[in-house]
Amino acid sequence: MKEKKISITKEKIKRSAIELFNTKETLSITTNHIAKHAGISSGNLYYHYKNKEEIIREIYTEMSSTFVSFNSFEKIATSENPLKELSLMFDIYGELFWSYRFLMRDSAVLMAMDSELKTMFSKNQEKRISQIDGLLRYLISQDILEGIPNDEIPIRAKLHWFISAYWQVFTSSSSEITKDSIKEAKDIIFKIHIYPFLSDKGKNLVNQ
Repeated sequence: MKEKKISITKEKIKRSAIELFNTKETLSITTNHIAKHAGISSGNLYYHYKNKEEIIREIYTEMSSTFVSFNSFEKIATSENPLKELSLMFDIYGELFWSYRFLMRDSAVLMAMDSELKTMFSKNQEKRISQIDGLLRYLISQDILEGIPNDEIPIRAKLHWFISAYWQVFTSSSSEITKDSIKEAKDIIFKIHIYPFLSDKGKNLVNQ
């Protein structure tokens, strides 16, 4: 019973933190703000988390685990229409990134302030870039994409990741993040990485 109560309280803290971080500047939010929003005492919060950085790391882990649970790269590789599945996956990513938008918006600052979070992010980044590299090679091997030199694939994989991970940092410098600005990242990736390199087979898949 006690473990269940602890789990419920930790979940309440995380949900409260996400709501505050998403709607305000992350740096301006303190553990006292989070505790008040969660309807608990600061002492209760510190019983579950040492500091704000630990809360953010757990939220980042939660988002990353959800991302992995989509099995997106496997689904794309086994789909009869990989491009349609890729587009669908981007829409699903968009909803996920919207739910955790403060992580997309403030990632550079948060990593600069927390070396442990930076290490976590860097490991995931390396893995995602490798997966994107593999996805591009798969689409080329299936004659869906063409005209991409082999030595450009790693560069394009990095650029793909950069747009996906940091577009909201750019957007937030002049305006608020919206669902449309998150979708804009998808549109840019398709216009840069997909549409210009479609084979005839790829064009047919897009039109299906």
